[in-house]
Amino acid sequence: MMKKTLGVMLVLLTTFIFSAVAYSSNEEIVASLDDENISVETLATYVQDVAGDKYESWLRDKEGLRKLADFYINRTLLLEYARKTVNKKDAIVTNHNARSVDEDVMYLTTLLKFEVQDKVNVSDEDVDVYMEKNQIDSKKQARQEIESGLKNKLMGALVENVRAGHEIKYF
Repeated sequence: MMKKTLGVMLVLLTTFIFSAVAYSSNEEIVASLDDENISVETLATYVQDVAGDKYESWLRDKEGLRKLADFYINRTLLLEYARKTVNKKDAIVTNHNARSVDEDVMYLTTLLKFEVQDKVNVSDEDVDVYMEKNQIDSKKQARQEIESGLKNKLMGALVENVRAGHEIKYF
């Protein structure tokens, strides 16, 4: 009888350990982009190399990890798109060495300049209408708010565009 009990306990313990190991290895994967897994380790490297220390606490909870995965995916896809569309001889890209800035950052900066910054044009009439509608006295503040809204829209559209056609999953 004792052998049976020990045998059953051994089987249960083995099952529990196997389940725990399988569960913990699944938790290490936060998301996937086109069947390439994005792990907590990948996101930790991303925080260290790109995002910065203020995002380190996000590595400790599920919602933070999902947001970091989103940032990572967006940056990866924007960089891929930038490398395909930005002229490699553009002055912003070629000057990256002079400024001691990473080449990836210069591609992204150039992409955002052309796809977002350069497309934001606000007329004085737009500013006046906005000021009246929102009861703002400062033309500078009104212009900044309009430009900010337009940039957010353009950035959202750009991110949506680069994410289209990719399979993105969160775990």
